[in-house]
Amino acid sequence: MIGVVDFGAGNTRSVLRGLAAVGAATLTVDRPAQLDGVDRLVLPGVGAAGSAVRELRRRDLWEPLRAWGVAGRPLLGICLGAQLLLDRSEEDAAEGLGLIPGVCRAFPPPQAGGPRRVPHIGWNEVRLAGGVSVEAYFVHGYWLDPADPACVRGTSEVDGFTFPAVVRRGSLTGVQFHPEKSAAFGRALLAAFAQGLLDAPHLAALEAAPWT
Repeated sequence: MIGVVDFGAGNTRSVLRGLAAVGAATLTVDRPAQLDGVDRLVLPGVGAAGSAVRELRRRDLWEPLRAWGVAGRPLLGICLGAQLLLDRSEEDAAEGLGLIPGVCRAFPPPQAGGPRRVPHIGWNEVRLAGGVSVEAYFVHGYWLDPADPACVRGTSEVDGFTFPAVVRRGSLTGVQFHPEKSAAFGRALLAAFAQGLLDAPHLAALEAAPWT
């Protein structure tokens, strides 16, 4: 059973539909007790980091989410959900769950080498660590900056600025794009998560395989 955390962040329903489309059994999680009924967890998210943290705390989900990750249980963070896996965010000076060391950063201005188009919205290439390139759909104004470069398992580029699009630490995976909106690749990624194929030792082989 896959739990999808619902804290009013906008894309929970689309993630549930995406998982249902690949045959995964799901449960909406909006209170801590429901975590007892799931084996894998998705933390989605759209919007601002500060309000997301406040809402997760209001629903008493913040510390249980941290405990889930510390225990090494499978967790997929999507967009804002991926950003919350890090130590902190420059958006709203928000704290993160601290599960992947690093900072969620604002894009630098164009004169400092940053992209002209912020927020970054639309389809873009993602280059996976195994050498495969896929297309995914992005909507974001901040980017993942893990402290350990080995955590970066995929990158993307906008206006010459390269940023991590997939980060990984143990059983934790964060994707800056929206797999539920990323057509065949997104469906394949959600199916891989549901089947445990994003877990080691499968990850390296998956990154080098065609995503169809």
